[in-house]
Amino acid sequence: MRTSVAAPRLGTTMPDPVAPAAPVAPADTLRPASQAGYDHEVRWDVRIPVRDGLQLSANLWLPRPRPGTPDGPASTGPHAEAPEERFPVILEMIPYGKDNWRRNSDVARGEWLAARGFALCRLDVRGTGSSPGIAEDEYAEAETRDGYDAVEWLATQPWCTGNVGMWGISYGGFTSIQVAKLRPPHLRAILPMYATDDRYRDDVHIRGGCVTASEKCQYAVSQLGMNAMPPLPAFRGPGWRDEWRVRLELTPPWLFPWIREQTDGPYWRRGSLAPDYEALDCAVFQVAGWNDSYVDPAFRIQELCTGAARRTLVGNWVHSFPDDAYPGPNLDWHHEMVRFFDRYLKGVDNGWELEAAITWFEHTWAEPEAFPAAWPGRWRAAAALPVPGTTSLALYLGDGRDGSPGDGRDGSLGDRPPATGGARSIPHRATAGTAGALSWGAGWHPNGLARDLRPDEALGATWTGEPLAAPLDVIGIPAAVLHLSATVPVATCVVRLSEVSPEGVSALVATGVLNLTHRRSDTEPQPLEPGRVEEVTIPLRATGYRFSPGNRIRVTVLTSYWPVLWPSPHPGELSVHHGPAIPSRLVLPILPSTVPTLDPSAFKLTPAGLRDVGGVDDEPAVWRIEDDVINGTVTVTIGEGGASILEDGSRVYSSERLVLAAADADPAHARLDTVVVYRWTGEGFDVAIRATGAILSDEAAFDVRVDLDVRLDDEPFFARVWSERIPRRLV
Repeated sequence: MRTSVAAPRLGTTMPDPVAPAAPVAPADTLRPASQAGYDHEVRWDVRIPVRDGLQLSANLWLPRPRPGTPDGPASTGPHAEAPEERFPVILEMIPYGKDNWRRNSDVARGEWLAARGFALCRLDVRGTGSSPGIAEDEYAEAETRDGYDAVEWLATQPWCTGNVGMWGISYGGFTSIQVAKLRPPHLRAILPMYATDDRYRDDVHIRGGCVTASEKCQYAVSQLGMNAMPPLPAFRGPGWRDEWRVRLELTPPWLFPWIREQTDGPYWRRGSLAPDYEALDCAVFQVAGWNDSYVDPAFRIQELCTGAARRTLVGNWVHSFPDDAYPGPNLDWHHEMVRFFDRYLKGVDNGWELEAAITWFEHTWAEPEAFPAAWPGRWRAAAALPVPGTTSLALYLGDGRDGSPGDGRDGSLGDRPPATGGARSIPHRATAGTAGALSWGAGWHPNGLARDLRPDEALGATWTGEPLAAPLDVIGIPAAVLHLSATVPVATCVVRLSEVSPEGVSALVATGVLNLTHRRSDTEPQPLEPGRVEEVTIPLRATGYRFSPGNRIRVTVLTSYWPVLWPSPHPGELSVHHGPAIPSRLVLPILPSTVPTLDPSAFKLTPAGLRDVGGVDDEPAVWRIEDDVINGTVTVTIGEGGASILEDGSRVYSSERLVLAAADADPAHARLDTVVVYRWTGEGFDVAIRATGAILSDEAAFDVRVDLDVRLDDEPFFARVWSERIPRRLV
């Protein structure tokens, strides 16, 4: 769902991979895909009717036979006509304006796909871009039904074969899954990239029952500004201003329900595939990244959607396209996309369904840095998920070990439960966590990855194993099974799994978080009973990782993950207990070296060759952490911005700045302020939008305020303020 406010990147350049992505034979020879063979026709603002009478706005790129080809016209003169040829169509439906912010990338991709015999339909969801209606919330039921109607309308067009696919990154991946759940008769295949099956468990609003901070407002307030953008005046006629004003008056900020709905329930089930995995019956090709928010959903869909032909590809990537996302290695994902749709939309017998069910990059030790170009490792593949042959390895938390580095706070981590019991108490520090990634699923700059974790580890408790004698391969979802007690009724437990080098550098492997009031249920949380010891299981993010010989495995427990999570409100302590009767432990899904796996596919590593469309003018990103010693606060400042220049000369500028502040001495009082700016300057109009948001918390509630100011041709056009005090319910 998240999207950066900076101009999207097409990924025409890729860093060299650290390790070969697979056998380095030409992938277009070993695993062929449709090649360029058509010209294209563009149809702007095609109106697609939906069941409630609205006509949504879409842009279409249609393949057209080239002159002189067997199916093409004999000449290019004014009377040249081509025989009618029909093509499959790929639908992308998102709220990110097809006529402004996403125009350049849509043009490049539409032309590229049309050249290979696929039509592309880029649809503005209702109430956004040039589509009429009101965007009442993300993934509204009407929006999903619109997707169903659009699929069926496209299938009946005279230029279409009747075979329709859907694709999308983030929001568009979500809509692909949501529409597929409704089973439109002509939807044959979907390609969700970085998408979720469960909006409560895995999205930017809630994480482990905790209210999110950095990601929520990176998206929510920027989307308020995006939703305020007007339709393209040329598409709506002389009444476009009146239509736009009505939309502004009726479109609510999406942020408020995301904070109100703190427990799972009907609100979050809308737009979620879970728990109805059997509903998905079309072919599915998922693209996921170890450093993206949505890798766990990709694992669940691969494992549980047994009624669908499905394959999953997982790289090291953040929330960005695999041809230029960090960390590499990178690959030409457009080639993989076309192979998939060749099979299920064109019926090409290319062996796609015979390839591995899951292909993943098994990364290994690398010095931690925020923006690594690539990580070392190797591609691996397996016939199913869970990967056949995986076993569980339990590593038990114990007392301090001899020769441990540091000041004696480091406990042991071994393959046997400790002979004696003990406990480690951790004071609640609301500002702990800043050495980690800036968001749960990093996107482009400034959303960097975790650095050396030792500054955070000094604020929590650690347990470290002995140096490994041999490599240890992990694939799947690790878990921490901990015996915990707290002195307060609401507490957060953050668990980090890391690899420690002989020099002491601690590099993140995976993280898990849990609001401990959700230890039994996400629908009916229960306060902790101070002092009571309970066994709690905390899943970590899925990972495919090889621990290196000579390095150590470490578990760290913190009470906060600032600024990713909103801090729990009460000063107090969290204690981790261990012993023969209460064996706190880390459980790793291990793939023994004796278990054979499949050979990975040969990936195409050269760029796809999309046309460079328009221009980009990015501003430097900001990620700054300030420790105010006198006031005891830690403030994180995030900023990014830039402009896209469209081929018609119009310019779309966007920027965002967030400031988040919290204090260890007063964890209940945290604050987030954000400012988002959009400006769209085109022929005969100049639109300026400023959206601001503020969230302030105390022990009882969140005070939320959002302001929207819209100007047209440097004159006031619309302004409104929304505010609400939202009770904290065990968060």
